[in-house]
Amino acid sequence: MRILICHNYYARRSGECAVVDQEAALLREKGHDVEQFSYDNADFLGFRFSERTKAGFRAIYSTRTDRDIRRFLLGKTFDVAHVHNTWGVMSPSIYKALWLESLPVVKTVHNFRWLCPVGTFYRDGRLCHDCVEKPGGVIHGVVHRCYQGNLAGSMMASTRLFVNRDLLRIFDRYIDIIVVQNTFVRDRLIQNGFPAEKMALKGNFLRRREFEPTRGDHAIFLGRLEASKGLRTLLDAMEGTTIPLRIFGQGPLEPWLRDQVARRFGPAGRIHYEGYASRPVLMQALASSRAVVFPSEWYESYPIAIVEAMAHGKPVIASDLGSIPSIVEHEVNGLLFKPGDPQALATQIDRLWSDDSLQERLEAGAKAAYEAKMAPEANYRTLMQIYEAAIESRKTRSPGRRD
Repeated sequence: MRILICHNYYARRSGECAVVDQEAALLREKGHDVEQFSYDNADFLGFRFSERTKAGFRAIYSTRTDRDIRRFLLGKTFDVAHVHNTWGVMSPSIYKALWLESLPVVKTVHNFRWLCPVGTFYRDGRLCHDCVEKPGGVIHGVVHRCYQGNLAGSMMASTRLFVNRDLLRIFDRYIDIIVVQNTFVRDRLIQNGFPAEKMALKGNFLRRREFEPTRGDHAIFLGRLEASKGLRTLLDAMEGTTIPLRIFGQGPLEPWLRDQVARRFGPAGRIHYEGYASRPVLMQALASSRAVVFPSEWYESYPIAIVEAMAHGKPVIASDLGSIPSIVEHEVNGLLFKPGDPQALATQIDRLWSDDSLQERLEAGAKAAYEAKMAPEANYRTLMQIYEAAIESRKTRSPGRRD
């Protein structure tokens, strides 16, 4: 099969970018002919203000993308186009451009940017649903300056969403199959008017474990250091336990975290902030842990940290919030606790550390969940079914036509 993958890389590489690259590599390994059409937001980091402003307008709808994809496709044929992130330089104009070339279009929704102007449903340290629940819709993103506290940026983000989702109706007109990573994301989209008949479920996958797992005595946190990840809840919970914890990651809360760990647990205490680590070091620490702690306090989509844990047969102690319960099943492959509740988290940590039979059952459940949903083979079969459905769908729709 000839497959075109379209993706706008973030300036700061994310789990989403890793998913795109892994998926492309897997398709090539399976013998498919894969080409990528991409932009990279990092290319625009050094731009002057006037150039960044122009780039901001192009992010709403880009005629440049239309020209670039037309040149890219000259003399080429593809069976299907698979689009991932478009926010940034590419813009959602790519969908119409592909439709006009009569290509079946698959779109993977990796986050909530089609419902929330900044894609987080998180504002001022709490969940926020104003843009989908209050009159005025995305105007609330401007009122609250949700994009980095910046008025102009918030206007751009809200306008981009309104124009492409509400005015141009991109998902109705130009996309054949919408890939969602779990039922929580699917239901949220359907509740807000996205076409249910186009939805297909497929989570993220991961290569086989990189290290043979052993059962150590420490818990581990892997993730970006920001308020929405529940770090305050995590440290408060750890004060109520005697369990060792290793924290890996970078982000805006790093100075605060270093200070808190030193003050509350001492420089040689059982809580260690490890900072950034290379992947081999990170995976070795994961493989030798007892469990992964995932105290997120915003709506995650399909966290790679949880997939990595399950690939190594590690139970996950996670917030009972959003999509997480569709991945972490309570007392099957992990334990759930009330979001933002340090005592509830501490209780589940102590419960797991004191019950070896529970540990063994959850380890087996984590391995089974990985094999059934997150291993390359299972994921590849689902992806092929999605591509075939998109090709069939395109046959029944009116072909695109350029003037």
